[in-house]
Amino acid sequence: MGTIFKNEVRRTRKGLLTWGIVVGIIAFFGMLEYPFLSQYLDLLEEALNTMPKLGQLVFGVFHAELTDPLGYYVVMYYWTGLIVFTHAVYTGASIISKESRDKTAEFLFTKPYKRNVIVWAKTFAALVNILVIGIVTIVMSLIAMLPITTEASVLMRIFISGVGMLLTQVILMSLGLLCSAVFGTYRSGARAAVIVLLLCYCLMFFVQYVEMPSLNFISPLTCFGVSDVVADGLNLLYIALTALVIAVCLYFTQKFYSGKEIVS
Repeated sequence: MGTIFKNEVRRTRKGLLTWGIVVGIIAFFGMLEYPFLSQYLDLLEEALNTMPKLGQLVFGVFHAELTDPLGYYVVMYYWTGLIVFTHAVYTGASIISKESRDKTAEFLFTKPYKRNVIVWAKTFAALVNILVIGIVTIVMSLIAMLPITTEASVLMRIFISGVGMLLTQVILMSLGLLCSAVFGTYRSGARAAVIVLLLCYCLMFFVQYVEMPSLNFISPLTCFGVSDVVADGLNLLYIALTALVIAVCLYFTQKFYSGKEIVS
């Protein structure tokens, strides 16, 4: 298992570096723009007020408090999330099924390892990728906030929201793994994962549009919505629900791959 894990981490390091750089740039330079944009807040808020509610949701500026650094961070979190969450679901959908795409499935799955050992090794490698991207996002967001404010409570809220983002990443990764296990080919699994992510965003927009926080559980993207986490911290009920969803996804991923015919 250790050998497969190390090989997978080594295979994904270049892609991980690229994703990390992109996320780091968005998180860091996005926050650094705040001092400049703060000079034009009146114009920005006037423009936002003319935008339809659905448009505000799609652009991540619904109920945005741009006069507050944390409010601006909430907006930047949305845009960073577009990259981070795409990476999470893609990593889950591709980490195992790419063996079929790369014509290496026959070589790997005929090695003297049990099928579930291979799947677990690749799952842990995917988790490492997710953790790295999550940590980069948290660190760069905190560093970028320091020139704006060093208030401990603000930095702690950013850190906690980053933990919420990380939990969301793991859910999406697990859903991506499940999609790759259910569908027969790399391409179909990846397409299913994209559809799942789009559905998660649609459900998020729906919950925000009707303004019913009680429905946050219907989408991974609203279980730890940044506005809620910044205001109230992490919800223990949603943490438990997250653990359950992840466990179910991993269980069925293992089950489907155990009996799945994987060909190059």
